[in-house]
Amino acid sequence: MSNLSKSQEDDCAFNFATKVISPKWNINIILEFITQGGSLSFSQISERIPEISPRMLSMRIKYLIENKMLSTIENIDKPKKLRYELTEGGIKLAVVLKTIREWSIEFGTCTNEKCIKNLCRHGEAITKLLELNTMN
Repeated sequence: MSNLSKSQEDDCAFNFATKVISPKWNINIILEFITQGGSLSFSQISERIPEISPRMLSMRIKYLIENKMLSTIENIDKPKKLRYELTEGGIKLAVVLKTIREWSIEFGTCTNEKCIKNLCRHGEAITKLLELNTMN
C-alpha cells in the first residue's frame, strides 16, 4: 500500500507515460513519423492513417504537441501550411515502442512473419531511428 496522497500518485511518471501513449491513435501517429523519418503535413498523416477522421486527427496532433511529442514547423513552400515533426521526447519514445513491440511479439498473438522478423515497416523504422540516434 502506498503512503502517497492521490495528488502525489497523479504526478507519477507512469501516469504521464500512459497519458501520452494510451489515447487511441497517438501511437499510430507517432509510428508514422518514425516510419517517415522526417516532418509530415496534416494531409500526409491523414493519407497514412485513413481510418482516423480529420477532426480526431486534429485533436490528437494538438494533444501530442501539448505533451511535447510533436512540434510544428512552418512549411517553407507554403507558409500557411504547417508541418509537424517528432520532438526529442517523441524520438526517445521509439525506444519504448521497440520494447512494447518486442513484448507483444513474445507474449501476444502476432503471427505476421514480417513483424516477428523485424521486417515490417514499423519495426524497420524504429530500428533505423534508434541506430541513427546512437551514432549522434
